[in-house]
Amino acid sequence: MLSGKQSVPVDFLILHNVHMAVRVATKGGAVVDGKTSDNRFFLRPYAGTQQEFMVQRAACFPLVPVGNRVAGNGFHFAGKRRSLVPNTQESLYLHGDGWLGDWDVLEVSAEAVAMEFSRKADENSPYDYRATQTIRLDGTTLDMHLSIVNNGDEILPFGIGFHPFFPRTPGTTLEAAASSWWTETPSHLPHARRPLPADMVFARSTSIPTSWINNAFEGWDGRAIIKWPEHNLSLRLKATEIFSRFMLFAPYSDQSFFCFEPMSHTPNALASVETDPMGLKLLAPGEKISGGLSLTVIDGSEEL
Repeated sequence: MLSGKQSVPVDFLILHNVHMAVRVATKGGAVVDGKTSDNRFFLRPYAGTQQEFMVQRAACFPLVPVGNRVAGNGFHFAGKRRSLVPNTQESLYLHGDGWLGDWDVLEVSAEAVAMEFSRKADENSPYDYRATQTIRLDGTTLDMHLSIVNNGDEILPFGIGFHPFFPRTPGTTLEAAASSWWTETPSHLPHARRPLPADMVFARSTSIPTSWINNAFEGWDGRAIIKWPEHNLSLRLKATEIFSRFMLFAPYSDQSFFCFEPMSHTPNALASVETDPMGLKLLAPGEKISGGLSLTVIDGSEEL
């Protein structure tokens, strides 16, 4: 669930091999869309134009230096109140800075692109950092790697994540084992950690409920499988160890897509960072964290 309607003209970089193709935008460091060589989409098709690009309609973007919403638009750390100015039309600071920023291309080839995004601490945010992202095709796999280094002069809590959007068909199933989940407040913040209700257990391939879903799941092993039987297509998702949680967003108002967001930290973890960082990492100046996500496309007739 995203707000903000700013649109800008952008150039798309096209990465391709004999198996798949993805389009990438430097705006937001976003993967615009992704499909197989025979035009089956494994990431949400982009509904827009280059002339009026909206990152909210893209298929995936990076989350830096934190992901999801921050209650109260700030946090207390090391004896100070740190303010974060809302960055969309929503009332709460959302998803960090990278998804709304302009990324610089460091290197590009037919199958890969490396980009970076930097910001300085200012009145809008205490964060001073440099993020780098590599997007690469490797056979039938889309690999994405994200890192962030603290360029400031003090220790601060950092987190990373990816925000992919996947096509959703009536037959779509999800397999992603977790140990618990967070209920949601009316402000779309996590409320209480609870055992998984029966309809939110995805330990085996299960249809996604058609009710509103916007919840964080804990105790994830970094693996997931998505199947689209109508398209004879499956996807194996694998995240590196830092991503021990995921957000699942599936709106009832638009059942053409859902989001499965690997995250290093629980949403709104900044609220408790001094007592329980919930996956956030305290980075001293010059220190960094990194993580990767791979999406492997599999023909439906093959074994997973």
